[in-house]
Amino acid sequence: MNLYRPSNKMLDFQIPLNDLTAHEIIIPNEKMIDGRWNINVNWKYRGEDYLYKKEIVY
Repeated sequence: MNLYRPSNKMLDFQIPLNDLTAHEIIIPNEKMIDGRWNINVNWKYRGEDYLYKKEIVY
């Protein structure tokens, strides 16, 4: 999962999605600065590529 900060590229970060047995993703609060973020999640399932995009304001 990639989190992009459009106003400051230096704040961009990634979270690996290796183990989702708990069916949740925890984003560290200390990495989130108030403002707009673009979230992209890429995964592959049964040979098909998927992409989920979301814009949020934190």
